[in-house]
Amino acid sequence: MRPTSRVSITEDSADEELPLSVAGDYVRLTALYRYWEAKRGDRKMPARRDLRPEEMREFLGYVVLVDVESAAPPRFRFRLVGAEIAGAYGRDMTGLYVDDVQPLSYRNLLLRHYGRAAEVARPILHRVEFMEWTGKTHELIRMILPLSDDNETVNMLVMVSVFGDELAKGRGSTGAAEASGPS
Repeated sequence: MRPTSRVSITEDSADEELPLSVAGDYVRLTALYRYWEAKRGDRKMPARRDLRPEEMREFLGYVVLVDVESAAPPRFRFRLVGAEIAGAYGRDMTGLYVDDVQPLSYRNLLLRHYGRAAEVARPILHRVEFMEWTGKTHELIRMILPLSDDNETVNMLVMVSVFGDELAKGRGSTGAAEASGPS
């Protein structure tokens, strides 16, 4: 049986950080951003203990929680991979480290994204395009939001992605997004 989780990041692949305002065109990204903002309140970022799965039902299957372990260099462990994400990749990485992601090119992409989010301690949005070993191309937009138990050090990341039909629908929307974040 061939593995279904192998991906390839090639020179033809896309990896770009987007302005947060782009998230306003996508219902799922906007929903998580608004939820994160509400839980954050007047703090720099919310803590994991602030998140309630029952309040996240509309997008929970698309959520990924990643532990940020140690500071230099940080190590990242998949705490939770939503069922929709695991299904899209053909593998549930819950409990594994980013170190276990193959191939090296995709692992390095994740390390860059997660490392940047942990370093800047603010929401980040990326558009990524990559190819599976089978030749199937995937495109997604991923929002990464930091969490902190002490309001200073990022110790977890919560993220959500849009891909497939939802990505295409968002591109066709006329939804206006505010420059400061999702509308």
